[in-house]
Amino acid sequence: MITGKEILKGLPELLREEPQLRWEIYEILSAEFSRKEDLREYMRRSDEKFERIFQELKALREDSNRRFEVMDRRFEAMDRKFEAMNQELRALREDSNRRFEAMNQELRALREDSNRRFDEIRQNFVDLKDWVGIVVGGFQRRAGRYLEDAIAGTLRIALERTDISADKIKLRQKISDDEGVIGPVGRKYEVDLYITDSSAIIFEIKSYGDREAVERFSDKARLAEGKMNLREVERVFITLEKQPEVIDACNELGITLV
Repeated sequence: MITGKEILKGLPELLREEPQLRWEIYEILSAEFSRKEDLREYMRRSDEKFERIFQELKALREDSNRRFEVMDRRFEAMDRKFEAMNQELRALREDSNRRFEAMNQELRALREDSNRRFDEIRQNFVDLKDWVGIVVGGFQRRAGRYLEDAIAGTLRIALERTDISADKIKLRQKISDDEGVIGPVGRKYEVDLYITDSSAIIFEIKSYGDREAVERFSDKARLAEGKMNLREVERVFITLEKQPEVIDACNELGITLV
């Protein structure tokens, strides 16, 4: 029995020898393969298949676009949430900074106020010590610039005036009674002064005072006012022993008693 391979092997030679076989084989093959109508049908079905594939791809792309749009909206929403969170964090940080700055300012103000109060307390303590030292101990154990500082502290305590400074203290200022206004002609006296541009304080400090001491002080103050052309003068007598006679004399002579 002849096999298909043997037929295929001998076919070219047979076609050369028998040309009419070509047409016969062609008709056989034409009958076996699709005709033009079949080809059109095949193409139509292919187009439909490609159209379905195209529509599916289009639907897939549209679905993917929708999904991406949804994802984009979600990302945008997340971005807005993150931005809102960032704004809240910035606002919180700014508010915290403001609060801390306010606290720092309060602490600085409190520290400055505490320092001022401490300085005032320290100065008051020094003034009080000077008061006791001057009034109780007298002038004789003190001298120089320290004495003027001590006198200024004594006046601050006595008159309750924090503006009194040592550089305006003038101690043992000599005046001469050339006309004999309060005593013998030419007699010299000493007064203690606190002088500013607009006013003056004539003061005397005694550990013990009596009426005679107040009257002598009043005379010296009156002489100093005239000799030194002082304006807005306050006379101050400072003593620990405020005897009734001293109080009466100060009231009569217009002297501040402390």
